[in-house]
Amino acid sequence: MFRKILSVIFAIFMFLPNIARGAEMVNVEYIHQYLNARWGIDLPYNPELTNPRVAANMKYLLTVIDIANEFLNNEQTTDYGNGEYATLAAADTVATNTAIDTLVKAPTFTITTTPNTSSFSMIIGAAGNFIIDWGDGKRDVIANKPIGTTTYSHTYSASGEYEIKLTGLATDYSDAKLDIDTGANWVPAFALTDAISGSFMATNVAKISGGLGRMFPTMDDGSNPNFAFAFMMAPITEIPADLFDGISGTPAPVMFGATFAYTAITSIPADLFGTLNGDGAASMFYRTFYNCANLTTADGPLFSGTITPAERMFYNTFSDTAITSIPANLFGTLNGNGAPRMFKSTFSECPNLTTVDGPLFSGTITPAEEMFSETFSGSTITSIPANLFGTLNGDGAPNMFDRTFYNCKNLTTADGPLFSGTITPAERMFAETFVNTAITSIPDGLFAGIQGAPAEYMFAGTFDSTELTEIPADLFAGIRGAPASGMFDWTFAYTALTEIPANLFAGIQGAPASSMFAGTFSYTDITSIPADLFAGIRGAPAESMFEWTFVYTAITSIPADLFAGIHGAPARSMFAGTFSYTDITSIPADLFAGIRGAPASSMFEDTFSNTAITEIPADLFAGIQGAPANYMFDSTFYSCSELQSIPENLFAGISGPAASSMFAHTFRNCTSLTGPSARINGQYLYEIWPDASRMFTYYGSTGLSDYDQIPSDWK
Repeated sequence: MFRKILSVIFAIFMFLPNIARGAEMVNVEYIHQYLNARWGIDLPYNPELTNPRVAANMKYLLTVIDIANEFLNNEQTTDYGNGEYATLAAADTVATNTAIDTLVKAPTFTITTTPNTSSFSMIIGAAGNFIIDWGDGKRDVIANKPIGTTTYSHTYSASGEYEIKLTGLATDYSDAKLDIDTGANWVPAFALTDAISGSFMATNVAKISGGLGRMFPTMDDGSNPNFAFAFMMAPITEIPADLFDGISGTPAPVMFGATFAYTAITSIPADLFGTLNGDGAASMFYRTFYNCANLTTADGPLFSGTITPAERMFYNTFSDTAITSIPANLFGTLNGNGAPRMFKSTFSECPNLTTVDGPLFSGTITPAEEMFSETFSGSTITSIPANLFGTLNGDGAPNMFDRTFYNCKNLTTADGPLFSGTITPAERMFAETFVNTAITSIPDGLFAGIQGAPAEYMFAGTFDSTELTEIPADLFAGIRGAPASGMFDWTFAYTALTEIPANLFAGIQGAPASSMFAGTFSYTDITSIPADLFAGIRGAPAESMFEWTFVYTAITSIPADLFAGIHGAPARSMFAGTFSYTDITSIPADLFAGIRGAPASSMFEDTFSNTAITEIPADLFAGIQGAPANYMFDSTFYSCSELQSIPENLFAGISGPAASSMFAHTFRNCTSLTGPSARINGQYLYEIWPDASRMFTYYGSTGLSDYDQIPSDWK
């Protein structure tokens, strides 16, 4: 209340007509009574005014000035009329509005326009009293403005460069919560707009100076202004270090969202955003410096104080800038529960970013969904320091490191661990974290802080398409428990990996899970498979459990007991493409000895296609007993050009009505086949299932003597 009273006092003396014609004697008591009657203000007299009915008008004026300055600038006044800003030496100053403007050190914000400016607009959404000096002798006096968005525009008589000054003080802000996706409830405290379109852009602003934070300060009740989009697209090159002095306490939602987006600034001063404490606000730094093509440096921290994380807090804050390095603790001190997407794409697509000092922030937070999703994606960083992501403790969160360094083509090294503290695994925790980077090796302890049972797809594509050549044996040492679906889905695919540590998955113990090792080592340079690689996996098959696991590798043999722990009925696509396009020349006779039961769809689809095997163990599928399933042996031995013969009883356990494409392409392009073909009870496959047009065996392009016996409409 006191703040509002004093701001009204300030407004009175800005907007009242001249109270004297020079340093004449005035009736101070009359002015006092008028103020009290009109606004209920009990203005104290200076004790030296022994006769309030007749006194020097400047003595009284200086008293008011001291009161105003005390409030506006936090200047303590002990002797009215003798303060720092207003002294008795000025007592003979003419008592005019100009004199008051000069003596009262009210917060002023200055905008210098570009040389071709013909009109200008700004938005004020706060309540308060303001003066806009348009720089051409014209002024707008805004007295007792209520809360609500108002656009103030001015057209100049001639194009040119103008110095616009905004003076005044906000007294209240809207509590409307901006929806960043739709723009609903948008009530900015202050923002520049295009005079013609009304869009949030400031293309005719060359320079800014002064403190907005003193004009739009934190209120006594803790409410803060919103400066989202304030200077977006302004060609300014510098940010005043004191721009937001006066801002403190709890942030407002989208408080600095896109504030400097698309500007020409080159650097960011430390503590630019004041002192912030308490609960963070959603999207508070959303795209703050987005697409600042000239921004190369940032001094840290962005703010002093300690805040709790909030959703999308630093979403795209520096993305698409020219920033070259990131200082440690740039994001100040964060403590408490993490928030979803709080660092999502923060530095994405920064083409000059090479150096990152860790940690990004001080303090300790708990994980949250997509917390570091795409944080550095598409940037040019070359290395990752240890503990880059600060101290994390608690339950892991889904996708928390999803594509964090995706497409960082210059990233070659990483120091471990990624963070200090301990967290539990979570779904897709490290999904595609290092995809398309140039990383060549992984340090011991990179994931040292991960402790607990596997989670679904937790390492899906983590190092996919990198230049990785080796894996530490203890990389997953903290992961212990039963397999989870897709847990190592394409983890090391398309790398230069040449060797698999024998105990890489030693902590994984339990029944198979769907897609648990789908594509894990596909398209790598490995030449062998450790015999005990999957020793801890014991139980019934699961869907796609080893789908494409070793496809397009240089392995030459398969350990006999590789799947020794797998026992039970077949599952869909369980070994689809597992050894396709490898250099194996033989198949262990007991490779699938534990698989017993009715067929499942696509269970051996492409399993050995395009390999150099010369023969097939007669009992390879002996445990498969029952009616056919769709695509069950689709392309299983497709293009095995060295294969000489097919055991006649290879599919002896399969009987019943034909299924769609059950033997489609099974032996197609096996050009060296000259021996017997697969028969059941002495009959060819196509004789047993007359409707074989749905399951055509495709002996085509082979040397089999019985090829001509296949009906022409099946070929």
